[in-house]
Amino acid sequence: MASEILHAWGPGESRLALVRDGRLVDLAVIRPELLAGAVVLGRVVEVAAKLGAVFVDIGQDRPGFLQGVRLAQGAAVLVQVKADAQGLKGATLTTEAVLTGRFLAYTPFRPGLAVPRKLSEDRRALLIERLEQLMEPGEGVVARLHAVNADADALEADMAALRAQWQAVRHQQKDARAPQVLWRPDPLDRMLADHPGVSRVVVDDDLTFAQIQAKYGALVERHRDGSAFSLYDAEDAFAACLDPVVPLPCGGRVTIQPTAALTAIDVDSGPAQPIEANQQAVSVIARQLRMRNLAGQIVVDFVTAGGKGALMKLMASLKQAVSSDPVATHVIGATPLGLVEMTRERRGPSLAELMVENAAVPTAAAVALRALRQVLAEAAHRPGRALTVVVAPDVAAALAARCAALDEIAARLGRKPAVRAEPGRARDDVTVEEGP
Repeated sequence: MASEILHAWGPGESRLALVRDGRLVDLAVIRPELLAGAVVLGRVVEVAAKLGAVFVDIGQDRPGFLQGVRLAQGAAVLVQVKADAQGLKGATLTTEAVLTGRFLAYTPFRPGLAVPRKLSEDRRALLIERLEQLMEPGEGVVARLHAVNADADALEADMAALRAQWQAVRHQQKDARAPQVLWRPDPLDRMLADHPGVSRVVVDDDLTFAQIQAKYGALVERHRDGSAFSLYDAEDAFAACLDPVVPLPCGGRVTIQPTAALTAIDVDSGPAQPIEANQQAVSVIARQLRMRNLAGQIVVDFVTAGGKGALMKLMASLKQAVSSDPVATHVIGATPLGLVEMTRERRGPSLAELMVENAAVPTAAAVALRALRQVLAEAAHRPGRALTVVVAPDVAAALAARCAALDEIAARLGRKPAVRAEPGRARDDVTVEEGP
């Protein structure tokens, strides 16, 4: 199946969408404050001896949680962010950093070579031979499944880049002052690694296009007609991922409701036959888990029909549907009440956590970044004109706090847009006007 990646740049927030045969199957939101996968020099701010853990300042509002180490308060420590902060919980940290590339993962604290066991013995042996020639003594490498299809130059380039990045981390660590981010994973690298066989990457910004093209060459194409998300109705599909209700072709629906403890998914057959609705819901659920980046405990309530045997078949279909998910996803079984239990590894906040406070109210930060995208769109139609964005007071405050995003837009337009806070204006009501 033909796969493409849409890269929509925006000041303070960029978005990636994987499209397969014209249909969205994966999404990623990129913001500077999201640190999942980043390597950070942190500082211990609290010791929790009873938990065998410490809390580490990594430059966020709340300290991160690092378990299994003994460190004194005030000590500097090199950590990697396993998962971003969620709710009132700080980020989850580890001291065993792993740098991820397109074909390989570099594991400096776990020497040795690991290759996928899913490969045949002949292909495993060939991949081991190729990678051992690239490795230096004491290095650790984990090969991704599709590394076996990469040519020698691509593997060598990936290995060299990861080695250089780790050496740069170690070099920066000597002079860094905690807390300081020393390395960030490239979200595009991860999406390309998770979805081999991408035929092109479509980018809608000149500077971003130049940066990505330097790395990926002919794979990258420049889109000049507005946002890359205007292709394949990606903008509408993105918005639909924030709606708790997903319609089924048969007339039924799937309702997705995250809670503090778990994500509850309910299947309603509507006018359709329960068996048909359940079957259609399986693929919808697998797709929505990925696009919404849902994680943790997940419970699915299918329509009751066909007894235990039918439920077992549904679970088998669901296992097959999530088997291609690059994030570890497991169908555990059914409860005595017939609810299907699942788990999915957490990779940063869910889409809803980033974009909305509840099912209907977008966050002030999300509206602020959308307002900047509107300014760029208006500037294209009014070149050289001074523009003012009129927003609610909390959105104006969110804009004022995003100095880097305002600097980015000023670099492209030659000036920063004026911001006017209007008391009483709804949070999601944004207007761009001419004049200071």
